[in-house]
Amino acid sequence: MYVRVVKGIDLGRYVFGLSAIAFGVFAFVWRDFNIWQQIRPLELVAGREILLYVIAVVEILGGLAVLWPRTARAGAAALGAVYLFFALLWLPVYIEKPIYDNLGNFFEQFALVSGALIVYATAGPSGSPKAATLARIGYYGFAISVV
Repeated sequence: MYVRVVKGIDLGRYVFGLSAIAFGVFAFVWRDFNIWQQIRPLELVAGREILLYVIAVVEILGGLAVLWPRTARAGAAALGAVYLFFALLWLPVYIEKPIYDNLGNFFEQFALVSGALIVYATAGPSGSPKAATLARIGYYGFAISVV
């Protein structure tokens, strides 16, 4: 059984790309680590300001890439990698202090990873079993994150 990947419905891809661009711009404008909750686990890392700028650039460029069909897969892969990095940062925090907030922070980022996976799958060749499998994994990952 394959999930049919529908071409022509790009609203989700545009929202995903534009929100990544907005988040990257906000990171440049605010430069405040207290607001940017995803980076909180890196409080003690030296040079985290540089990391903030690098990730902001990746988010802006990845978001722009997602907006165009020819580069959407590359942009989704870049954004998915950034969001996976942030999601994985929360696992040791949750293991150390297993409270809902820390687990919720993981799944907040994992929902973005799932969205990137869906964009990656739907921007690829239509009808391929690999794309359908990746899309299905993204749909289930997002559903689990919401719960």
